[in-house]
Amino acid sequence: MKALMLALVLSLTAGTAPAQKIGVLPFEDAAGVGPAFGEQVAKFIRSEFLQNKKFLPKFIQYTPGPDESASIDVEKAVALGKKNGVDYVVIGTILEAEATSSSNGVGGISVLGQSLGSSLRTVSATVTIQGDLISVSKGELIQSFRETGSRTDNSVGADVSTEWGSLNSDQDGGGNTPNAQALRDAVEKLVGEISGRL
Repeated sequence: MKALMLALVLSLTAGTAPAQKIGVLPFEDAAGVGPAFGEQVAKFIRSEFLQNKKFLPKFIQYTPGPDESASIDVEKAVALGKKNGVDYVVIGTILEAEATSSSNGVGGISVLGQSLGSSLRTVSATVTIQGDLISVSKGELIQSFRETGSRTDNSVGADVSTEWGSLNSDQDGGGNTPNAQALRDAVEKLVGEISGRL
């Protein structure tokens, strides 16, 4: 009976590959949003990888020393990957992050004989990110991926932030502002491309 149970367990686990460990480093900000945004992008990517049980993502904090560049090249990414015990590392760049808003007057509404005015506010956001997948064991770049996400929100009397720095990935997935939605859109596409490559 024990031999039968052991054979059953082995047959069930034989087809199950171990989860691949992926380190995600803060993205470099080439869009001029601010230093905290690159870390937020990496945390969004880590969260997206967590949706798939094939991967064990890990956010890798990086603080350059006094004589070190803030940019992370392949060599530095491989060293950080080895130090953190991961199979792959994702580094990247925020190429574009724009949010614009405009307001238009909306016809007045009559309430108790008084006319109330309102405005229609449109907020559009676009974010483009490039992610570079690096093999730690081979010490080389496997492939680069570039994805864009965009969202537009139209609301009467809306008070929607167009400040990218106000995005917070630790609270409600970054909120439902157009900039957070655009970032999630780009991240979902990027992680889908990387997952398909592994």
